[in-house]
Amino acid sequence: MKITGVSITPYQQRLGRGTGSLVELHTDEGLVGVGAGRGAPTAQLNQAVAGLLMNEDPRGVAGLWERMREVVHCDVIALLDLALWDLKAKANDEPLWKTLGGSRPRVNVHARGLDMRSSDPDLAEWFGTRARDCGFRGGVLKVGLDQESDIRRLGLMRQALFKGPAEPALMIDAAEGWSPKEAIRRVREMEEQFDLTWVEAPASRWDFLGLKRVSNAIRAAVCGGESLAAPGEFLPHFHHHALDVVQVGVGNGGITAALRLADAAFGYELPVALADSPGNIHAHLAAALPNCMSMEVGEPVPVDSIFTTDVRIEAGWAVVGDRPGHGLVIDHDALARASIDRSGGAGSAA
Repeated sequence: MKITGVSITPYQQRLGRGTGSLVELHTDEGLVGVGAGRGAPTAQLNQAVAGLLMNEDPRGVAGLWERMREVVHCDVIALLDLALWDLKAKANDEPLWKTLGGSRPRVNVHARGLDMRSSDPDLAEWFGTRARDCGFRGGVLKVGLDQESDIRRLGLMRQALFKGPAEPALMIDAAEGWSPKEAIRRVREMEEQFDLTWVEAPASRWDFLGLKRVSNAIRAAVCGGESLAAPGEFLPHFHHHALDVVQVGVGNGGITAALRLADAAFGYELPVALADSPGNIHAHLAAALPNCMSMEVGEPVPVDSIFTTDVRIEAGWAVVGDRPGHGLVIDHDALARASIDRSGGAGSAA
């Protein structure tokens, strides 16, 4: 089997989440591998396929990832690597979680938070619906603008998620908005009222010594890694024990990079958490990670309507299906309606 071409479609995501890119790798055997994720330059995607992947066997994913890693931007690698793994699993006629060597096709989930500008009623409805309809037992609250509001909204999130008898897992995401000293002060105040599972990105992703200071001074775990790109950027965090929970995913450079990072975390006896992903396909990755703690879910059912997925969210778990590949099936009519041209206008497919 050889790669014979590529189709690339930039599209507008819903819910104010910016633009995304959808990549389809075509082969001489008629199989198509799909990669979906953050928006990446179309020209760079085309160049990477033409220069590095064309006429190659897509089943040699690890070697192709190494080749791309030397010359291609992380966002481009993420999309192409995901499409390559999709092709490899389809060539095996099995779901991706089996190709990755997974043995437990389900993972605990927690709910991604709304934007900080959302109203209190919207926030309560967001988490309450997920707890009621899908059994979510944890959630992430975006924090950092106003401490009084953050504490009040933590209470609303807890109330919405609490179904008893066990307490829900309460996480906060500061989006790197605090200095280490400010993070310590704010989190300690929150911990007077709440048992926090983790604090995501309490300080700059580059300040590994500052993150270590925060970890030493609070009860909650410090979580980070989603905003780091190449695997090498994690090395100082591992070396200085700056993270208590390592966040990985396709965005770190594809499935291949996420596997390697999770292995490194396993070597340090650290758990990993998986970021939100298109169609919740990170559930396939979770099945192969013995140290996976939880997976973030934005929408239990994709709302873009650009694709369907056979990953189900039920009773607080993401349950992976048996469709060959990672399970995303494109609705090309919906994709055409959501596609954008290079200037950002709607309706023009790449």
